[in-house]
Amino acid sequence: MRIISKSAIVAAAAALFALSGCNNSNKTLKTETFTFDDSAKYTDVSVNVELPTSVKGVSGVIRKGLIEIMDSQLAFIGSYEGERLFEPYDGNPDDNAAVVDYYRRKAIEVMDANAAEDYENRASYIMEDEDLSEEQKKDILADTPRWEYDFNLEKQYETDRFVVFNSTDYVYLGGAHGGVIGQGSPTFDKKDGHRVEQFIKGDALVPMQSLLVAGLVDYLSDDEGSVSAENLRDYLFLDDETIPFPVWTPHPTEEGLCFVYQQYEIAAYAMGMPSFIIPYDALKPYLTPEAADLLNIK
Repeated sequence: MRIISKSAIVAAAAALFALSGCNNSNKTLKTETFTFDDSAKYTDVSVNVELPTSVKGVSGVIRKGLIEIMDSQLAFIGSYEGERLFEPYDGNPDDNAAVVDYYRRKAIEVMDANAAEDYENRASYIMEDEDLSEEQKKDILADTPRWEYDFNLEKQYETDRFVVFNSTDYVYLGGAHGGVIGQGSPTFDKKDGHRVEQFIKGDALVPMQSLLVAGLVDYLSDDEGSVSAENLRDYLFLDDETIPFPVWTPHPTEEGLCFVYQQYEIAAYAMGMPSFIIPYDALKPYLTPEAADLLNIK
């Protein structure tokens, strides 16, 4: 069995999921893309959203699912308690431009308000520091980091049976570093538009350990091959020997299912987002009936 190497997956987070595939032009989901770059006093926000043009039938169902993803990401930016920061869009439901513009405007509004509060807290702490000169205080405040959110939701792979979107965002809230968040690569069945939540059988984790190990070894190994199946767990943050499935649902590519672990999910931040593709022939015994049908694997 051959695990496709990490070189087949784009390393940069912004392009991590830009895996190509063969589209059926007669059954391609028609979409339109909206892109904005905005700046406020303390915040920068970019939005790149691709939505189906039709609000009817399967296209409309997929469109609704994508808008729900946009809402669940942007309405909770920096909300550690899980509370909504603004209400869902309630304007013309058929107007893509209006929907995206609403979430773009509200996102930068709440981001800048929270960033302003963060700035005031930092300023208060710095101004009370008697060990700093007025000039030093001024310089420190001038270097206060701006908050940033880069929201991305775009089509990445499509066949006549399903379509995969990319939901990966970059967020920086003034800490030591930013991070990649989002919902990974949601897959929608083009028969009825529903989002496919499970590709792998629930009891497949233990039988698939060797496949997960091989994928992670390939991702983590350097040119000298310092990572092996025997010492792999020395590089992972796990409480037991069993390697879990990633939180993000694996998504189909032309070669196989792509498994992506988020930052800190199983390894240090410096390890990035461990990812690898397991070919379909190796996955065949572990696919759910729905996934096997969707992928046309007999």
